[in-house]
Amino acid sequence: MTTRAVFAAALAVAASAATAGDQLAALGNLADLSLEQLATIQVTSVSGRPQTLRSAPASIYVITAEDIRRSAATSLPEALRLAPNLQVARLNAGQYAISARGFNNPIANKLLVLIDGRTIYSALFSGVFWDFHDVALEDVERIEVISGPGGTIWGANAVNGIINVVTRPAADTQGPRVAATRSTAGGEQSVRWGGRLGAGHVRVHGLAIDRGATRLASGAERPDASSKRQAGFRADFDSAGHALTVQGDVFEAGDVPATNLAPRLRGSSLLARWDRRLADGSASRVQASYDMYARDETATFRNKAQTFDLQFTHEPVVARGHEVLWGAGYRTARDGNDPSALTAFVPGQRTLRWWNVFAQDQIAVGERLELTLGAKAERNSYTGMEFLPTARLAYSHSGGATTWAAWSRAVRAPSRLDRDFFFPGQPPYLIAGGPAFQSEVARVVEAGHRGNLGAALSYDLTLFRQSYRGLRGGIGSAVTTIANRIQGHVDGLEAWARWQLRPSWRVSAGTLQLRKSLWYSSPPPANATTGIANLGNDPKSQWKLRSQHDFGPRVALDITARRVGALPSPGVPAYTAVDARLAWTLRPDLELSVLGQNLLDRSHVEFNAPAAASIIRRRLFLRLVWQP
Repeated sequence: MTTRAVFAAALAVAASAATAGDQLAALGNLADLSLEQLATIQVTSVSGRPQTLRSAPASIYVITAEDIRRSAATSLPEALRLAPNLQVARLNAGQYAISARGFNNPIANKLLVLIDGRTIYSALFSGVFWDFHDVALEDVERIEVISGPGGTIWGANAVNGIINVVTRPAADTQGPRVAATRSTAGGEQSVRWGGRLGAGHVRVHGLAIDRGATRLASGAERPDASSKRQAGFRADFDSAGHALTVQGDVFEAGDVPATNLAPRLRGSSLLARWDRRLADGSASRVQASYDMYARDETATFRNKAQTFDLQFTHEPVVARGHEVLWGAGYRTARDGNDPSALTAFVPGQRTLRWWNVFAQDQIAVGERLELTLGAKAERNSYTGMEFLPTARLAYSHSGGATTWAAWSRAVRAPSRLDRDFFFPGQPPYLIAGGPAFQSEVARVVEAGHRGNLGAALSYDLTLFRQSYRGLRGGIGSAVTTIANRIQGHVDGLEAWARWQLRPSWRVSAGTLQLRKSLWYSSPPPANATTGIANLGNDPKSQWKLRSQHDFGPRVALDITARRVGALPSPGVPAYTAVDARLAWTLRPDLELSVLGQNLLDRSHVEFNAPAAASIIRRRLFLRLVWQP
């Protein structure tokens, strides 16, 4: 049966379900969260403390739990496609390139990613291995996506953006839930249970994921099929003036023998967070986390990493008109790599350490104007002390609109890939790590405005220039040594809007426009193997359009279209993709949905040279959710 025929049959079943009566309650609909309520969502990633989305002086987009549920996303990277200020490209069955404001590639290193405030970037390359981090999407409360720097609060590597995945408290996920999402190309099964634990609440969950192999344009199958098993828990305890959260997970993925396209993975994480309201009314937080990850790509590298992170923040009670936040942190990572025929890290094992202190003051300048000043001093093992200041100004208009502007300095500190990497794995080397490689520095100017046109239309607009110095390049003749050789700037526009056409129908749209200009600080060697082309392959333009429609209380149809412009080097053609979800509630505790991905064409390439890249094919899923 063709995809068109399956969707036609699904529409017929949905129509009959919609007219069968209203005795079955929907699991959620568009009336649950109005545009006004969306504007007052509390976000924490901008200033480190709760504030409304409307008043935040930054370019921030919030993906809500309802946005995720009403999408065709089956993984965290697919859910991130919903944010118009992110660039998301699928590389193969399980790996992605994700960035903000340019510099997108498989080892993108200017985007800081957190899960419940726990930093998940790898000390190996200052980026994220996305196949490590499969989150139970049904447990996500929201995803805060900031484009632009956030170094004052979050430290080095928060250069071009921040993603903070915030999961739901255990009290909000009580009772059982079982779900299955299947297609001919794999799928996911999940189970969750939540209950009381003494004076608190707890939930446990399990995931089983399998992803089918992709193919090349020639039709040849790539060895990138994989499977993964994951289990986790979260427990929350609240008492007068105190809140304690403990959560963790463990996973294993891949088969033997592993490949660089389907590596063998295993790992675990544990986080504890204690929030306390002190006698003087001030608030403090202590958070500690531990991560252990192992990655075996056989021919490329075998990596084992252990990371411990400790953070403290305090919001003292100060003079009226000031909201002060200060804190300190310590992080250590032990990273080990076995040499292979292709790569080596020298030394094979290294322990890296970071510590920081920061302070920030939000100052009320009159009734409508707020000035935020902040700075962080952070020390790392490679370059010593780095200074990360910011200044933000926000003006609140009558009617709820906000105009803001900001200046920030951010750095991307060196990683092991910059200092300790050698290619191939044995001499003579073609690429060698740069012992003198310093931090990449960005100075960023931004200005934005967000507001409403009546009660039915909200919008957000940001203009920015990110100026860079000391970006990674290569020097040398016979051997290319990594060095700070490239500088330049990226100018851009980010804009999005939501329009509530009627209570049952919402339309949203967004665009990202980039103009990147980079150059060498001195002429590159003729045989340089690392240069401007290695810093990212970005489209000049991308846009998204989304429709969410409820047909009565039990049937919903959600359609998302996205257009991604051509990539310059290597050349990848522009493409347009359409994803859709058609869902109906069979009974109050049972929902059935059909998910379609890439419905507009049979296949397309999203990254890498088309002849050597995985083609991303049309896929159709059936999803069944039972939640009494």
